[in-house]
Amino acid sequence: MTPIALARGVRSLRGRRLVGWPFLSIAAGNRPFPPTSCSSLSTSTHALPAGESHSCDVCIVGGGTVGTALACALASSPAASSLNVALVEAGDLYRPLNAQEGIYSNRVSSLTQGTVGLLQDLQVWERIEASRRWPYKKMQVWDAIGKGKIAFDAATIGANSIAYIVENNHLQAALVERLQEAGNSVSVFNRAKVQSIVTDEGKSATGWPIVQLEDGRTIQSRLLVGADGANSKVRTFAGIDSIGWDYSQMGVVATLKLAPGVENDTAWQRFLPTGPIALLPLNNGYSSLVWSITPTLASRVCSLPEAEFVELLNAACTSPSADIQYLCAHISPDGKPLVDFKEESTWGRQREAAYDPSSQPIPPQVVGVQAGSRAAFPLRLRNSEFYVKSRVALIGDAAHTVHPLAGQGLNLGLADVESLAQAITDGLQVGQDIGHIHLLEKYAQSRYVPNLAMMKAIDSIGRLFGTDLGPVAALRSFGLNLTNSLSPVKAQIMRYAGRSLI
Repeated sequence: MTPIALARGVRSLRGRRLVGWPFLSIAAGNRPFPPTSCSSLSTSTHALPAGESHSCDVCIVGGGTVGTALACALASSPAASSLNVALVEAGDLYRPLNAQEGIYSNRVSSLTQGTVGLLQDLQVWERIEASRRWPYKKMQVWDAIGKGKIAFDAATIGANSIAYIVENNHLQAALVERLQEAGNSVSVFNRAKVQSIVTDEGKSATGWPIVQLEDGRTIQSRLLVGADGANSKVRTFAGIDSIGWDYSQMGVVATLKLAPGVENDTAWQRFLPTGPIALLPLNNGYSSLVWSITPTLASRVCSLPEAEFVELLNAACTSPSADIQYLCAHISPDGKPLVDFKEESTWGRQREAAYDPSSQPIPPQVVGVQAGSRAAFPLRLRNSEFYVKSRVALIGDAAHTVHPLAGQGLNLGLADVESLAQAITDGLQVGQDIGHIHLLEKYAQSRYVPNLAMMKAIDSIGRLFGTDLGPVAALRSFGLNLTNSLSPVKAQIMRYAGRSLI
């Protein structure tokens, strides 16, 4: 595909399937969904502070991956080449990458083939160093309680990979590099913090949003896009509520060093009563950890000495559930091990292997942890009541946040980018006002139901595997094993998963 695929509308918005994590494809069903937009803004006019005033067609608040991708998408579209776009970022958009061999970021994303296609259209994908966009060809998913398991292999459908693991900072750097080629079509307000957002009621009946920066500058736009994360100021300005809940869990992340001699082309995910643990391949010799556990346990695990942390991870990937819970229960509040972790975990693995040596997959052995890579962040589910209002659109985490167990957060956000960019370019081609609610509703209608369905699927999977009740464990394991035995069904899931959410 070419860089002008967005403008030409190569990807149809109709007839798309809801796909993502290879384990499951969930349709929206007949459940009623909330409306996707509201045409009024409950805002008032305020006097502008002293300072330089700017006017533009599109103002994107938030220069993270999703916001910068939208700026690139608009700059790459001939139909949108006449637009003046402003990108506002509170941090340093141009901070150096400082990439070092063998040193990896602890924040990574699993990118579907559809997302990769979008990045190729934007001439971004090839800017990421090949060794930093690592394909995984296989995926192993299994249950620590019920012994159910399912395996996927891209080769079974003639594909080269299931998805790619990419460090978020490398993707961001590639987007910024591409953005710098856009010239004057995108004005970047770097290290510019938003103080407030108001409405200029004198501009029109609907009022143009005005972003007031802390340094006194103001930016007035026909369309204001919120790409400013879960605590979005744009969403607050628009009076849009978000619906959801916290999981009372933290996602523990780290960069892991693996035992040598193993081709690292498989993503591993094991469901534990404490929460799912995943090892995602970064390169031969390194993987990225994501482990969902309680905040109390996360604090203790992040403080464990490296040797005990490594033993705990190997146990979490191979030992019986009871042994893992025993180790977790024997960590002091300040992160000190209260038992011999090496002895306990070794004994547990030997006992499990003797009981049933073929009962579960065996991931690569973890032998070390990159210094300073351990961290934890809260897990939550949120979906905005509306994605658009007059002259306002929300994308990415400003619109929705999901549990990381399926790795779909960034894919959903970049799907928003493509849909909104296409709605804007389609509107421009027929002379529509890009901030008009009727145009924005096309974006909202294309994304709200797919996003909500994916969030529902991810939440349901987490709850299904989050219990150790015998009947539930037996039922879910039966389903996993049955699917694993049906090669045509697995192949179909793989084909769906290889496509896009967009």
